[in-house]
Amino acid sequence: MSQSTPVGRRFAKDVDRLGLIVAFSTVADQLSFANAAKKLDSSSATISRKVALLEQELGVRLLNRTTRSVALTDEGQIYHGHCLSILQEWENADNVLSSLQRGEPHGMLRLSLPVAFGQLHMTGLIAEFMQAFPKVSVDAEFSDRFVDIIGDHFDAVIRIGSLPDSTIVARKLADSRRRLVASPAYLERRGAPAHPQDLATHSCVRYVHYRSSHTTWRLTRGEEDVSVPVTGAFRCDNSEAVCKMALHGQAIGIVPDYISYDHLRRGKLVQVLPDWQLDPASGIYLCYPSARYLAPKVRQFADFVVLRVRLLEWCSLADGRG
Repeated sequence: MSQSTPVGRRFAKDVDRLGLIVAFSTVADQLSFANAAKKLDSSSATISRKVALLEQELGVRLLNRTTRSVALTDEGQIYHGHCLSILQEWENADNVLSSLQRGEPHGMLRLSLPVAFGQLHMTGLIAEFMQAFPKVSVDAEFSDRFVDIIGDHFDAVIRIGSLPDSTIVARKLADSRRRLVASPAYLERRGAPAHPQDLATHSCVRYVHYRSSHTTWRLTRGEEDVSVPVTGAFRCDNSEAVCKMALHGQAIGIVPDYISYDHLRRGKLVQVLPDWQLDPASGIYLCYPSARYLAPKVRQFADFVVLRVRLLEWCSLADGRG
């Protein structure tokens, strides 16, 4: 019931109204404060105080009390009938939620997915998931923006990068290894860099969502740590565009394995400075607000995606198995 109604405002002022109703209804059923207290694992004094508070709130005597007996007043009998309906609805609501938690996944699943990773690898998995759980529908947002899971009302999101400390649950799907790549034609024309410092003389595609990568690339090899200022005629906010620019022989780019894997395998791209690692390390995570009371649709989707992503071919390259 909306709190804009008089009844809603009244309940908002008394958050324990249901507790008072439970106390009264139990006494009305048992016609005994002592028996009601025993049933509710409370004390007679506490139950008596709750009933008195309810009567005070209502401005009506609900029970006639003597030292030996308890009896409902006429008003109490009427109110007790309504209270039983309220408590039955309360129990029904609990039962419905309990059955939903135990039951088959269903309902709308709202997801936020990075554009490239989502389109290349998640769309097919989502289709498989929907075939396995036909009562689930999916509302997917493909965006590289950093969404607020709770504030934007998403059930789950996929994030790529280094996750900060957070109260959300983050399950790692895979490493996201990024590589310096270029086309054979570019390397034949401009020569292959032998050291990270050589990148300063090359044309480099700068992806603005990598930390500082629009101006500086940081590479490590063992104890060596080199930061190189890079330049280039093309800067963008889409990792697939970086890959395409490299494929067209225009520049060296930083491209994650989940995009570059097949091009590297076919020889359309070549890894540059293969002995060096790009810093910082990165991972792919499935995130959701809480592990407690997780809806079946979210739990099943999380388990499904964690298993299926690890079976994709590019994962073997990212974690060193390929």
